[in-house]
Amino acid sequence: MRRFLHRYLLPLLSLLLFNTASAQVVLFSHDGGFHADTFSLGMRIELAPAGEPLAIHYTLNGNTPTECDPLYTSPLPLSQALYSNSEAFKIQNVPDDRWFQPDSVERIIVVRAAVFDSNGVRRSPVNTQSYLIDSLLRRAISLPVVSLCADSLSLFDHDTGIFVRGQCFDPLHPYRTGNYFRRGILWERPAAFSYHDSTGTTLTVDCGLRVHGNSQRVLSQKGMSLYARREYGASHFNLPFFTDTPLERYQRLVLRPWKTSWSAAGVEDWLCQQIARPMRFDRMASRPVVLFLNGEYWGIYFLEEKADEHYVQDHYHTDNRTVNLLAYWGDEVENGDNARWTELQQWLESTDLSQDANYNHLASQVELDALMDYMLMQILVSNDDWPISNVRFWSAPGHRWRWIFFDGDGTLATLPESPDILDRMTYNARGHTTRTSPEATLLFRRLFRNPTFLQRSAERMEEMVETHFNYQRTSAFLQEIVAQVASEVPYQIGRFDAPSSMMSWRTAIAAIDSYLRTEPEAILKEYRRYFGLDGIQGTLAIGDDGLLHLSGDYREGGNVVVYDIYGRIAHQTQAPAGEETMPLPDLPAGRYYIMMDQLPTAVLWTIRNN
Repeated sequence: MRRFLHRYLLPLLSLLLFNTASAQVVLFSHDGGFHADTFSLGMRIELAPAGEPLAIHYTLNGNTPTECDPLYTSPLPLSQALYSNSEAFKIQNVPDDRWFQPDSVERIIVVRAAVFDSNGVRRSPVNTQSYLIDSLLRRAISLPVVSLCADSLSLFDHDTGIFVRGQCFDPLHPYRTGNYFRRGILWERPAAFSYHDSTGTTLTVDCGLRVHGNSQRVLSQKGMSLYARREYGASHFNLPFFTDTPLERYQRLVLRPWKTSWSAAGVEDWLCQQIARPMRFDRMASRPVVLFLNGEYWGIYFLEEKADEHYVQDHYHTDNRTVNLLAYWGDEVENGDNARWTELQQWLESTDLSQDANYNHLASQVELDALMDYMLMQILVSNDDWPISNVRFWSAPGHRWRWIFFDGDGTLATLPESPDILDRMTYNARGHTTRTSPEATLLFRRLFRNPTFLQRSAERMEEMVETHFNYQRTSAFLQEIVAQVASEVPYQIGRFDAPSSMMSWRTAIAAIDSYLRTEPEAILKEYRRYFGLDGIQGTLAIGDDGLLHLSGDYREGGNVVVYDIYGRIAHQTQAPAGEETMPLPDLPAGRYYIMMDQLPTAVLWTIRNN
């Protein structure tokens, strides 16, 4: 505890002192950001009292400067000689079987400087600047750049470093333990956040830094949460980072790593957030960036809003202290309390929502139109990591319960063998699977008993398929993000081996394109069939005997078509009327969809290598 107080809390107290009293400031001759060529960087002290001996000390490795660091005496010619030599990329921050170390990484110049008196006492805040010089990088970075600087001990120390396995690591449970799984304010570290884009927009803010995410914390490219606090100097990140939200400042931000994608594509969450823009639920604004950590290249990230009580406060002008923010269907309270939600769940357990009075009562507690869009969005993108996970919803005085769509990393058919999402949403067996449970499906199972809700949801899904999921619209978003990140993907591959190659990335992008082209319409038909809304009775299914089984209306015969994942016809044949089974064709290993003339079911068929 003494070590913690000395290393982390005392610096925070000194920041408070600098922010509440007149203090000296280090000024740089050039602002950080993009520069075409090198120059000499000068520094000077502003507000220096006459006759008082003061000096500037600086660091080049991201650490907070002390009186023991180099003394500034004359302008620094910017060159590769000023790159940090810490080589943090060589520090293992995952279990052994997850570790990948590149031979080298790109670097930028980061300079942190502060004023010290003759007794070695720091007399100013730390000024941090990051310089991205094209002639040194030997390339132009097309994406905005985020540069994070934090003391190396804050990140990589065995006892207190938040990015390493450290003291909390248990080799018997390597994927759930480690310092990076620790949470809360005691595992927040001071950092300097800088944002730069090619238009000259720049922002530098001192903030708090924590590891972000759940199971993804075990990845080497870690997610990060950024906290603006008055204790660090500013209560907001005062910049309109995103074009898809009217907000111009943010209290919390997230850096979502490329590597959390469930496929090699890396773009699923961003794509889902763009598709969801006009819908009636809450969603995250997001944009791709390149991250440098203490001057070292750290890959492609998505800078986005953080789905917490401050998000609600910023978007709905509420007091964050009055927001009830829940996760995992109320099992986890992130802000406020779950008393009202627990009461509502208990009521749902024994309530028949087919009765108008009960349905109207639920509507007084829940934003049903927003919930409907949220539910249909999850279905249409086939979210494999839902409904038991990635659930966050909130209420506040004057606001009924609303759901927030976040973490779309497992969407758009990333797992070809996953159970049907409609089966997961209606699951009511004992216990839970990895992706569903009776508690997670209770609200939907009750709503599906109401014929008005069911019919309206089918009509709304049809509207969404025709508009929000129109292929011209969704493919334009896909083309947009591919154009933004394509030149950076090779550097992401070299840094984290994720994706494994440009070919695997292009293949994953093609699979998403195929999904956007064919699946929303097929899902709409399946939704109508599943709930008996289309008048068609019967099933089309693959049996354990390796045959295609037909029942009901499917036994009337018709054209059977097998499509590959790119929407190309791989095989077609005629099903004679009256047949109950049909042999499946001999095709190469892969994933296919089987459909029958104008009938709604699309059967997923996976052929594995022998």
